[in-house]
Amino acid sequence: MLEKTPAVVIVAVEGILMYLATGAAKSVFTQINPLCAAWYRFGFLAIMMLAWRRPWRRDVRHTLPHTRRDWLITAGCGLAIVAMNTMFYLAISEMNMGMAVAIEFIGPLGVAVISGRNWRERIGVAIAATGVVLLAGVSIASPDGGHFLIGLAAILIGGTMWGIYIVMGRKVAHAGSPLNRLSVAMCIGFAAQSLFLAVPAVRGLFLPPVSATWLVDEGSWGIVHLLLLMLVVSVLSSFFPYVIDQVVMRKTTSGTFSVMQSMYPAVAVGVGLMFGEVPGVGELIGVGCVMLAVIVTFSGDEHASNRSRADLKTSMDTAA
Repeated sequence: MLEKTPAVVIVAVEGILMYLATGAAKSVFTQINPLCAAWYRFGFLAIMMLAWRRPWRRDVRHTLPHTRRDWLITAGCGLAIVAMNTMFYLAISEMNMGMAVAIEFIGPLGVAVISGRNWRERIGVAIAATGVVLLAGVSIASPDGGHFLIGLAAILIGGTMWGIYIVMGRKVAHAGSPLNRLSVAMCIGFAAQSLFLAVPAVRGLFLPPVSATWLVDEGSWGIVHLLLLMLVVSVLSSFFPYVIDQVVMRKTTSGTFSVMQSMYPAVAVGVGLMFGEVPGVGELIGVGCVMLAVIVTFSGDEHASNRSRADLKTSMDTAA
C-alpha cells in the first residue's frame, strides 16, 4: 500500500499524527520535566523497535553494520534523532508548537538547498523558505512567554539535528535492511540519552514537581496514566513516523524529502487550532507559501518516484 501511495500524502498523514500526539504530550509537561518526558518517549520507541526487529537474531545480525563507516553512520543517525526530539520537547515547553516547528526548519531547508538537483527543487526551497521565515517571524514577534531564548536555542539545535538526520537517515535507508539498522541506531541514541536523563526521569515519577496535578492526585495510577500516555505519544509521533520515513526516503531525493516536510509548520498550525492556538493573517500566508512549495516541487517528481520503485520494493520486502 505504501508503495502505491504518493509520498506527499504519506508525509501529510504522518505530520498530522505527529503533531496531534505532540499536543497531547504538552499536557505532560506540567507533571514531569520536558526532558524527562522526551526520555520516556524515546525509551518506548527503542523498546518497540527492538521487539519488532530483534537485531540479536542470527538471521538478522548479518544485515547490521560491519565496517567502521557503517557504524558511524548508524550511530550518527541515532544520536541525531534523540537530540532532535529532546531539544524539540524543551523548545515547545517554552514556545507554541507552530513557532517551534517553523524555526526548526533551519535544518531541513539547509539540506534541501545543498542537495537540490533541478530548478523545481530550488524554486520550491525558496518558496518554502519564505513561508517558514514568515511563520517564524510572526511567532517571534509575539512569543508565548516562558524562557523564550532557551526555547529558541533548543529549537535551533533541534533543527540542525533534523538536517543531520535527513542526511544520515537516507544513508541508512540505502544501506540494505534499513529498519534493522534503524533499531540499532535507536538503541545507541537511547543509551546516550539515558546517561543524562534516566535517573531524573525515574525520580520524577515519584518526586514530581510542585506543578504536578493528576500525577500526585491519582497516586500510583497517576504514574500508570503518565506512562500509558507517553507510550501512545511514542507510537504516534516516533514509531510510525520513523518507520515510514525509511520508505519515503527511498522514493524521493534528499531535497524533495526536505521540501515535503516543509508542510509540517502548516500541519502544526492546523493541529494547534484544536489546542486553542488561532493563527493570524501572517501565519496563514506562511502556510500558503509552504503548501505552494510542495506543489511546485512535486509537479516534476514523477521521474524520481519511478526510478526508485524497484529499490522501494526491495526495501519493503526486507522490512517484512
